[in-house]
Amino acid sequence: MQLLYLAIALVSGIAELFTGTFYLAAIALAALITLLSSFFLPHLVLHWVFLAAGATLAILTAFLRHSLASGQSGINDLDIGQTVELLQGPDPEGHYRVHYRGSDWSAVLEKATAPVCRGEAAIIVGREGSLLHIAPIPASSPQAQPPCPPSSPS
Repeated sequence: MQLLYLAIALVSGIAELFTGTFYLAAIALAALITLLSSFFLPHLVLHWVFLAAGATLAILTAFLRHSLASGQSGINDLDIGQTVELLQGPDPEGHYRVHYRGSDWSAVLEKATAPVCRGEAAIIVGREGSLLHIAPIPASSPQAQPPCPPSSPS
């Protein structure tokens, strides 16, 4: 019986090296726990130990992978914090056209405290697909700025 759980641990451990899913690692660890418990428990309960250890470790692995994946959202987005130049807008839907990375993008203004004029710079604060979420760069002095000049249709 011990050889069976040793074989399960070795095969699933080696298969885990090729897949990287962590579920086979949970099965290998459950087989090792069962192998160690075989020295102390009767052989009739080893299948239940393997089942309980495998189910527990699979659930913990799924929870760990989910929590790690949800914690990384937005971390790898290198666009956040970059500066864009406003080309035109807003259109009737509230979208702006901005110049970023050598092309024109559609953007929406997140935090509008003052009107944003054509040619001004803004910062990317988020992104949904190809729609950028931008915020105006705060002015260094709190003096009143003149309203934007009327933009000519391009």
